Amino acid sequence: MTKTAPPPGSAMSLDWAAANIRSLPPYKGPATFADFPDAASRPRLIHLNESPYPPSPRVGEAMSAAMHDLNRYPDIFGRALVRRLSAATGTAEQRIVLGCGSDELIHFATVVSLSPGDEAVVPAPSFPRYALSARLAGAAVKRVKLDPGGACDPDGLVAAIGPRTRLVVCCTPNPPSGGMMTAEAIAAVAKGVPDDVLLLMDEAYCEFGRHAGGPDVLSAMRRRKGPWLVTRTFSKAYACAALRVGYALCGDDSVAEAFRRAKLQFNVPTLSQIGALAAYEDEAYLAHMLDRIGAERDRLAKGLAQLGLRVLPSAANFVSCILDGPAAKAMAALEVRGIFVRDWRDPDHLSELRIGIGTPDDTGATLEALGTYLRGDA
Repeated sequence: MTKTAPPPGSAMSLDWAAANIRSLPPYKGPATFADFPDAASRPRLIHLNESPYPPSPRVGEAMSAAMHDLNRYPDIFGRALVRRLSAATGTAEQRIVLGCGSDELIHFATVVSLSPGDEAVVPAPSFPRYALSARLAGAAVKRVKLDPGGACDPDGLVAAIGPRTRLVVCCTPNPPSGGMMTAEAIAAVAKGVPDDVLLLMDEAYCEFGRHAGGPDVLSAMRRRKGPWLVTRTFSKAYACAALRVGYALCGDDSVAEAFRRAKLQFNVPTLSQIGALAAYEDEAYLAHMLDRIGAERDRLAKGLAQLGLRVLPSAANFVSCILDGPAAKAMAALEVRGIFVRDWRDPDHLSELRIGIGTPDDTGATLEALGTYLRGDA
């Protein structure tokens, strides 16, 4: 008998859904800007690693000038933006694929590489999308612990590869820890992953990593013989989270073609493409924002250390610290005070707290509130 979805408004038992969907935890999205329409009472939202500042003024100007074309579908290939990305990265245009944020591209990586019964090797803890999308593809997930500095462990990732492994994921700098891989570590993964396994390097925070003196990830990846891609986004350093634009730099034409076959046809809207290009062109604005975020990251890390907390090294736009008790309890206490931060959402890491970089005022308020919580004051 064919199973059908229950009618709208009825109890959702999900009996009709595929087994891998039923096995996932219930969806509960985080609080976002849209949940607080009243600006006067809006809390400090520093839990999603968003920019505390707006994008370059050029973004709005460029998008406003293109409003007359909204009756037309967007450029499927995003050619204007891709052309600029190609010139900046040295990647051939036909090897660049745009996505609705880099998380969509990460999902596509599981679609093109995994089948039921396959395995994906992922760092843990890291961006939850890796494991979630692998499970949606019917694949098993092997979790590999981070190194002591909170970066992806190349030896552990390579050692976890088995005969059924079809996808290996790295992320640098890594959320929620902030650790950054060295050039040697990236090269070791690029060399150690077999040539019949897709290697995904997630660089959502690459601009912050480079600003902090990090290695050239693309250079190391280009020495790899097997299939690979690097994913990046405009959501973080470019302050364009609402535009939902990411891009994949693919190691060869076959990887890019696989992504084009898998992706939705008109997945990145015209205005998003135009806004992202304008943001990318304003290099002076990006440099200024990276300086501001970097300075505030250092200030936050120093303040957390002064509170007696162990602070993990971070090359991203957030800082993590380790508490003596449950991080979820501290997160709830700060939320009562109008400050949204985040625990690591990982069963093996219950005491780690991640705090996004906000404005200087956000930093001061967070340190004061966390200090009050740690002292046990009312």
